[in-house]
Amino acid sequence: MGYVKWMDGLSKVLKIVFCIFYLDLTWMVYRIIKKVNEKNWAMMAVWIVIAVLLGWIWWIVDLITVITSDKVIEF
Repeated sequence: MGYVKWMDGLSKVLKIVFCIFYLDLTWMVYRIIKKVNEKNWAMMAVWIVIAVLLGWIWWIVDLITVITSDKVIEF
């Protein structure tokens, strides 16, 4: 829970830096932890699959959405 609040409270510049330098690993962990906190097990499993199979391209989507809306995409 603390990780999600911390990530939500970051400035836009730091969010963009996390998208670029960590190749979206921080945002994938953010989504998985957020779904665990919500007890949404199906979406947690979806994000794990996306992280494993599409993580190499999903970071581009996150970078674009963080730049435009200061948030990452969530389902």
